[in-house]
Amino acid sequence: MPKIVDKEEKKSQILEASIKVFADKGWNKTKISDIAEAANIGKGTVYEYFQSKDELFAASFRYFMALAESIVAERISPLDDPLERLWAYILSWGDIFESEYMDYVEIVLDFWAEGIRSKGRFFSIDIMKVYYDNRAFIESLLEECIAQDKIKPIDTKIVASIIIGTIDGLMIQWILDRNVFDLKEAVSSTARLIIEGMTKEK
Repeated sequence: MPKIVDKEEKKSQILEASIKVFADKGWNKTKISDIAEAANIGKGTVYEYFQSKDELFAASFRYFMALAESIVAERISPLDDPLERLWAYILSWGDIFESEYMDYVEIVLDFWAEGIRSKGRFFSIDIMKVYYDNRAFIESLLEECIAQDKIKPIDTKIVASIIIGTIDGLMIQWILDRNVFDLKEAVSSTARLIIEGMTKEK
């Protein structure tokens, strides 16, 4: 009787291997055969799921972002208070940085660079949409906080951009030198400084 293949599981296996290989070798030096070897499958099997390295790279980006979003959702979903949800959102990035896939965090720089450099080529790597969606989510939380008199009146778009930019900056510094600071503690300090700076004095 022929073995039944779980196509979604096989696809995830390929994507997890691709993230590791892209992070290790970089976009330019990675070959489909490298990914096949890392996934313990034949090169032809990779092509059954992805037509090219470009398509696989774009799919790896979407897969990686879905993993990050699931960690954020897990932190935020039990909470109702918008200020607590904002705390949880920022702190969730510390969890993301410590997740198993962040052992291969260098791929984030490849996603970011290739997504900006090759807009037409990697049509499904929409870096600006990632920023737009996250900024819009933070803005909505800040607006709720203002409406409930939890924080001072602020320009929500600017503050949301500052939060995202600070997290990005910490991540880049940590990628370049992981010994420079404890990333989770740095994210926690960022949350405390930003939110305490906005919170009204009682």
